[in-house]
Amino acid sequence: MKTTFYKLRRNRAVSGVLAGLSDKFGLDVGLVRFLFVLFTISNLGLGIIIYIILLSVMPYKEDVEEEMYGTGPRKRKEAEAIKEEDGWFW
Repeated sequence: MKTTFYKLRRNRAVSGVLAGLSDKFGLDVGLVRFLFVLFTISNLGLGIIIYIILLSVMPYKEDVEEEMYGTGPRKRKEAEAIKEEDGWFW
């Protein structure tokens, strides 16, 4: 199975990056946010740059599941036009 990182639309404070990481690893969202703040303070703002990169790269979990399992909207096929000379029988 392909493991991917994703954002969550629920439990998000800003964009759902940390909520997605906490869901992926099975950790509490508050703990992940606290560790992120500690990391950002101790590394002079490097966490914010990493957060912005993850924000632009990571898809939402719902979009990943939709792509994997095909739970999105159904696509309609284009029908061929009926010609005037075509009757009921070929």
